[in-house]
Amino acid sequence: MQKKQASLRKKLLSWLVPLLLILIVIDSAILHDLAINKLGNELDADLYSSAAEMSNYLVTAGENASHLTLLENVSKALLSNESDKVIYSITDEHGLFISGNKQLAKKTQPQTMNIQPHFFFIDLDGTKYRIVSAAFKIATANGPRLFTIQIAATLNHRNQLANTILLGIVVPQLLLALLSFLIIWFGVKKGLAPLDALQDAVSKRSEQDLSPIELPNIPQEVSLVANAVNQLMQKLQNLISAQNRFIADAAHQLRTPLAGAQAQLELAELETDPATFKSMLPRAHQSLDKLLHTINQLLVLARSQPEAAASLEMVNVDLNVIVKEMALEMVPTAIKKGVDLGFEPSLVPAQIAGNVERLNDMLANLIDNAIRYTPAGGTVTVSLDVSETLVSLIVEDDGPGVNDLEKDKIFDRFHRVVGMEQEGSGLGLAIVKEIATLHAATISLADIKNKRGLRVMVNFKRI
Repeated sequence: MQKKQASLRKKLLSWLVPLLLILIVIDSAILHDLAINKLGNELDADLYSSAAEMSNYLVTAGENASHLTLLENVSKALLSNESDKVIYSITDEHGLFISGNKQLAKKTQPQTMNIQPHFFFIDLDGTKYRIVSAAFKIATANGPRLFTIQIAATLNHRNQLANTILLGIVVPQLLLALLSFLIIWFGVKKGLAPLDALQDAVSKRSEQDLSPIELPNIPQEVSLVANAVNQLMQKLQNLISAQNRFIADAAHQLRTPLAGAQAQLELAELETDPATFKSMLPRAHQSLDKLLHTINQLLVLARSQPEAAASLEMVNVDLNVIVKEMALEMVPTAIKKGVDLGFEPSLVPAQIAGNVERLNDMLANLIDNAIRYTPAGGTVTVSLDVSETLVSLIVEDDGPGVNDLEKDKIFDRFHRVVGMEQEGSGLGLAIVKEIATLHAATISLADIKNKRGLRVMVNFKRI
């Protein structure tokens, strides 16, 4: 039972949708990081701006730097925040606490005076703060001095904005993913529509309809499949036509000797003279022999069709042995015809991969065909030639030969050379061709130099 395969549409969607989701996740992560970094920079800039403004509103209440204070109304304006708690600390260049939150100053006391702002996070009483630390020149009674101002704010507002940004990125990306999925699904459906049309065109046909499939406006990829199907249908049409012609020809070839034998027997039934009756029997026997020969040839041809290759057992054989045995079997036939049959083996083993039974059928038909068309007193020579890659089986006769127009036809079924009076089924060389094809061998025909006759060569792959 054939395993059920996933549809091409599902495979395409299973490849495209996960890749799309991965792309959207990566894109969302990049956008989120960029937005959070931008947000952090903006909020850090606000913290530094508050520290800078604070430095502008610090006043000296006395001659000592420790009397540096922040105006009350300015303190409320700079440090008030609806979402976050904001604290500050001021230390001098020696790290002495001047004003603000002592705990903050103690935990974040800078080691050096940094004119450039420095941003970092701390935990203070279990609460996380974002801090800016920077040094500013502030006028005092003893002249300008450097003081470090630190402003710390909790992260409530920062987290709220981060969540808003995350929501603002995720929701559109999810909508984009959904829309992209719908677009991909629609695109895949439209793209595979020609395949559905091809499937419908093939599935709705009857087994007798092998005409070409015509689908207008189909893409190139589907056109290639449709053309391949059309080529297969054409081959099937040709095969069926060839089989039908073969059946018709076979029926005709079988009908002729059968009708002859039947006619001879019917006449014999009406004959009262014993001598005449007896003379009719050999003619009926001859018709039946011809019928039997044709049937046997048809059976051999049927067993030699390409479909038989899958079940054909190939073994390593030496053609010298097989050809010698078959030549010995055909000697009586050659003697009866008055033909000199000879065999010339190769000097080295003629090893090939082959099926002994089919090879015997091929040799029998090759030698029988040569003997049939060689006149009495002529010769038929079977020889083997071995090269590095090939084993050549050669059958030569000094019969009338074959003209160039007939050379392309003599391997057709039921074909007989025009002008020849030899009897036969017309299947001998067709059988030779089919068996050679089963063995991946090639056949060539040639005239014999400087004399009449025909040379048939079958080339096998040497092992």
